[in-house]
Amino acid sequence: MKNTWKRAFVWCTMVFLTLAAVIAFYFLLQNGSSIMKTVHSIFGSLTSIWIGIGMAYVLDPIIVAGERFLRKKNMKQIPARVLTIVAVLALIVLLVFLICSRLIPRLFDTINSLLSDLPGMQATFNSYLDRVNEWNPQVYEYIINVISFVTDWINTNLYTTINTITQSFLSVINGIVNLFVGLIVLVYAQMSKERFIGQAKKLLYAVCHHRGADTWILDIFRQANLIFSGFITGKIIDSAIVGVICFVCLSFLKIPYSLLISVVIGVTNIIPVFGPFIGAIPCGILLLFVNPWDCLVFVIFILILQQIDGNIIGPRILGNSTGVSAFWVIVAILVFSNLLGIIGMIVGVPIFATLYYIVKRIVEEELARQNLPTDSMDYVRLERIDENNQLIYMADDAVKKKSLAKRRSPKEVWNDTRKTAMLLKNAAERKYKELKNRPRKDGEN
Repeated sequence: MKNTWKRAFVWCTMVFLTLAAVIAFYFLLQNGSSIMKTVHSIFGSLTSIWIGIGMAYVLDPIIVAGERFLRKKNMKQIPARVLTIVAVLALIVLLVFLICSRLIPRLFDTINSLLSDLPGMQATFNSYLDRVNEWNPQVYEYIINVISFVTDWINTNLYTTINTITQSFLSVINGIVNLFVGLIVLVYAQMSKERFIGQAKKLLYAVCHHRGADTWILDIFRQANLIFSGFITGKIIDSAIVGVICFVCLSFLKIPYSLLISVVIGVTNIIPVFGPFIGAIPCGILLLFVNPWDCLVFVIFILILQQIDGNIIGPRILGNSTGVSAFWVIVAILVFSNLLGIIGMIVGVPIFATLYYIVKRIVEEELARQNLPTDSMDYVRLERIDENNQLIYMADDAVKKKSLAKRRSPKEVWNDTRKTAMLLKNAAERKYKELKNRPRKDGEN
């Protein structure tokens, strides 16, 4: 009797949980947009927290190095960490002060000179249009229509444009506030990082009772930490070096607006692969209106700089921090840019590299369990695996025969086609004669 009641209770509980899951799923389908808005607002309210955690993560190698240096001077851990954090914050404040006092005024001067040069750019553009009109009136008409469309769109959406500019200004102010709060979060995160790590491990061991599984999860997180820290920190350093080199070289070449262009190139260089082109295209268009020769020199210089960065500077700083090929880097940027926008273009590569590492480790562990090789090159010429788990490779003669079988001349293809057509023709003629000579039944015409 007791077991009967126990089974009934278990079945009732399962039915209740199933109904609850169905109702919850239906609720999610009906209110998915409102739930996503709520989740987005919650994450938006924690922007300063994410900024602080991000800065703490990026600056952690510097803080650890400074703390280790002070510990060698017989300083205790807490005072060494506090002094290191204070020094890092002072360095950040100094950099912000230098940017605000030196860089931003020069940027404003560059922008003011750019605005003052707009009439000259317009005259240059009009002269280009006159040449296009002489060369091909249809192309000239097409360009005029495009300009008219853009002008009408701006006039129609003027209120929206002003509202967007206002929202951008408010976003800048909000970003400054979030940055200030993020610095406070940085201090708390760095002072309590061991406690946070210990709490995370305690939670993992409390939830996961399989000791092999929790060890595997910790290894994945350690590898993800190496990928993210190596890529993001290295990419920031690499972009700063590229920006400085760009400014020095453009100043030497006497390219106008060199500071503004260098800032754009340095910032967009954080985005892998596509970043240099994203920054170079608008800068090249700007220089084209000023002086086409300067635009040509700038384009050639950017191509040379990106080759130097991709083959010398980048590998020296980043190394093989991601562990994925260039093909998968492009795939990661395209996928995560659609999912997360600009942030996805920056962090998409380390996220994809972490997922790639997880899949690779699962596959290699399963192959090792089956006593199979884990090197991908061992499977290039593999024909099959027999029932004794032995790898059978393709023989050189078989490879040659297959390759020769595929390499047929056009004459051979034409002869085979003619033979097939003749066979079909003969078969059709035989069928026609059979139908023609067939004895007719009574009543058939």
